[in-house]
Amino acid sequence: MELRYENGWTGNGWLFDRMNGVVQEMTRTPRRITPSADVVEEKDGYHFYFEMPGLNNDAFDVRVDHGSLVVTAERKQPERATDARVHVAERGYGTFRRAFELPEDASPDRVHAAYKDGVLEITVEKRPESKPVKIQVN
Repeated sequence: MELRYENGWTGNGWLFDRMNGVVQEMTRTPRRITPSADVVEEKDGYHFYFEMPGLNNDAFDVRVDHGSLVVTAERKQPERATDARVHVAERGYGTFRRAFELPEDASPDRVHAAYKDGVLEITVEKRPESKPVKIQVN
């Protein structure tokens, strides 16, 4: 079976022959993954969002270590039959580690993590003394 898909390139044979060799080499070894991350500061804390589809809650290790938020996880490559032919392999597998140094106003003992719809959200609350307080003037 020959599998074809559109990738936006109109090509002549030599380029695609070389590219097919590169793709075949990539399918032999798992690739490292680095999930996309957003970091958002709000008045009460910091929110970290990681795109990590296809994992279970227990796949993550989230911790605060020496003032840094450290997130590690592993996406394992699926088992395939030994005679299976991979035609396209674009998903990344392996372990990843991301670390972010927390600002001084972050509270390392007030961290919450939730995983939903392929997105890991970690909230680090700010220390109470660093939050602005409105003072009423009489």
